[in-house]
Amino acid sequence: MKHAFRLIAAASLAVGLAACTVSGDDHSDGGAAAMTLKIYAVPQAQTDQLSESLGKALGKTANVTVPASGKLLVYAPAGAQNSIGAAITSLGKLAPVERAPAQVELHFWVVDAQSGAGVDDAALKPLASALDAVRQNMGPLHFQVAQAVTAITSMGHDGSLKTGTLGIPRGFGFEVHAVQDNTIDLSVSYDDRGQLSLAQFETRIAVQSGHYVVLAQAPGGCSVTFTSPPPGACPDKPALRLLIVRADRLNPAA
Repeated sequence: MKHAFRLIAAASLAVGLAACTVSGDDHSDGGAAAMTLKIYAVPQAQTDQLSESLGKALGKTANVTVPASGKLLVYAPAGAQNSIGAAITSLGKLAPVERAPAQVELHFWVVDAQSGAGVDDAALKPLASALDAVRQNMGPLHFQVAQAVTAITSMGHDGSLKTGTLGIPRGFGFEVHAVQDNTIDLSVSYDDRGQLSLAQFETRIAVQSGHYVVLAQAPGGCSVTFTSPPPGACPDKPALRLLIVRADRLNPAA
């Protein structure tokens, strides 16, 4: 992009300055044209590219320096300054717009399902439609939150969250590959040393901003504290364990 911009800038400046003459500012005795010093405001992100392109277009007839970001100081023949200013204004409109990478807020829920009718955890009310779909396939169940975590990330960045209960680590990994309008291309990984049946998981999906997705589910299991549990010694065993995610785009689609 920068290389292409330099080519456009140099060509535009060459055309803009070609029509510039300094004969009106020549001394009556045919001496050198009068020189003037002028400062121009330019897009900060394009200061260096404009300085380089302007210097090449003007050659030895002028001197271009950068006193500060967003400023160009041009020492050139007085008759050329109007053309230089017009060319810089035109080039500023060609400067590529820098957009901040799309930000995404990720919500993860580890949810346990117990057999039989019952009252769902109040915190799961926003997930009611996703949980009802599970009930339709699995029969009567009621759900409790084992854990809920939230992270904010940007497109092109990966990250992770580490949590733990009773010294047993649990990890959530994520990477946003692309955001197109409100569709989010996302990789997710999950690692639970405490297990309870859902031990490790990794996938890549495209989700709609604000939608709940059941990423994984597995039959309930015992905690790793029960390596060979005797009958009835696994009171925390759920009927089912779910991993649910929701991704929200924070900055609006361009």
